[in-house]
Amino acid sequence: MPESLRCVPPNAIIVGYDFSTGGVKALAFDLSGNTVAQVRLPTDLWTEGGVSELNLMQLEGQARAATRAIASELGTRVADWGTGGCGISATHHTAGRIDDRGNQVRRAICWNDQTLAQYHAEGLKRLGGQNRAKELTGGPWAVRYSLSHLVKDEHALSEADWRRTDGVVPHGPLAAGYLTGRFDVTSVSSAASTGIMDLRTNQWRKEMLDAIAKPEYRDLAWDSLPDIIDMNQPVGPLSDSVGLDASLPANCRPLVFPTLDDQAAGLIGGGAVEAGQVAIILGNSAVVNSSSARLPQSGTLDAMKLNWGPYLWMRCYSNGAQFLDEVAGKDWFKVEEAAKVPPLCNGTSVLPFLLSEPSVGVEAPRVEWHPANTENRAIKVRACLEALAYLLARAVREHEQAGQTVTRVTVSGGMAKSQLMCEILASALNRPLERLVSDEGPALGAAVAALAGLESHLRKHQGIAEPYTAADAVSAMVRFRARVDPRPEWVKDYARGQDVFERWLNGRRPS
Repeated sequence: MPESLRCVPPNAIIVGYDFSTGGVKALAFDLSGNTVAQVRLPTDLWTEGGVSELNLMQLEGQARAATRAIASELGTRVADWGTGGCGISATHHTAGRIDDRGNQVRRAICWNDQTLAQYHAEGLKRLGGQNRAKELTGGPWAVRYSLSHLVKDEHALSEADWRRTDGVVPHGPLAAGYLTGRFDVTSVSSAASTGIMDLRTNQWRKEMLDAIAKPEYRDLAWDSLPDIIDMNQPVGPLSDSVGLDASLPANCRPLVFPTLDDQAAGLIGGGAVEAGQVAIILGNSAVVNSSSARLPQSGTLDAMKLNWGPYLWMRCYSNGAQFLDEVAGKDWFKVEEAAKVPPLCNGTSVLPFLLSEPSVGVEAPRVEWHPANTENRAIKVRACLEALAYLLARAVREHEQAGQTVTRVTVSGGMAKSQLMCEILASALNRPLERLVSDEGPALGAAVAALAGLESHLRKHQGIAEPYTAADAVSAMVRFRARVDPRPEWVKDYARGQDVFERWLNGRRPS
């Protein structure tokens, strides 16, 4: 039986912030996981020259603006937030540089920056290859990890900027810093996505900085890393400055708990905290995550660490909803006729790589149609959905090949609102999908982790020995709607389509 809350008041509100490259959300949840207030704000990225970078002054503004807005939306319930807490989800492998005032030295380089491959290759060669990275950290160093940023900085950043940097801080801990005034700590989850933390010990590995050529820059980078803290140790309360800006009562300064990368947040927000549980997040990127007590036994899956203990196995595809929006139109979900198109779209298919996808051997954008692009909107939409389903099925198979025994698959994110997408994916996997009541997996996950941290923190101060775990918080807050089963009449068609998709990836165009 799940452990019940003993210390957090029953009327408490937990706010989950979700900072992404597509926008910012703040959702206020009650202790049963019901959304009681929400706000959404835009994100503007710097993309000139193939980069993907976030201005940290914008991030500070987003943190403050979201807090002002959610406090206003809570109205008379804002006092209940004072007895609750705050959790933060933010994009993995995204980090910026700040000075000792918390001001920007360099914009945050984002996970989907297309300029990093050459620097990653350079640093990996200097380090001694992936086997050396796995020896030091337990997992591979992928292109998007923020260690690649440091190699790029050696080429692109002045020595003066290296020397005035006080912290190299990931996206989530930066947001937490702008909310609390404290930038000197990071979570296990955020540290794991830098490529510098040992996943087995939750400690920084200085040897990974051998990827940087200059010894003095290695030392500066080492000195700029924040301390790694436990998930139950608060970063701090909302600062007085933020509280006054949001017109919060003087006694309403909820605690902010260590942040989660969006993949970890999506995993716990999808209820996946036990080994074998897989969470598929259908957002701008398309992600397949799973929780495991051990590191992957083979393959090239990203391996990270969860704040609550287990490892996170991840396959993150850059090509998700942004591919659909660009190729099928942002209103693709309104094309009801797509549900009437038969599986395999009467022979029309597409490769869904608006951006490169090195994990499947696609080194440059590759949107290819067979036999040709179509003007039929319904066929186009369904062909795009099928292509993404094949990509996701490929990732689930990778998890299994790496040693995962899949016991449950949950699905969340904007694309999960589409019944057709879920039915296609369930049929391609030949597995039922558990669909969340909340479509906001990362924000909910941030709130769930914050609830676990808050209850544990209060129990420690009240001398209560019994633990309150992340799984207990999931039982309280995560709810599922009716599951989506495979369509039996589609399963064989999609098995055949998957085979064609794999051969196409390897250069054998469909006949």
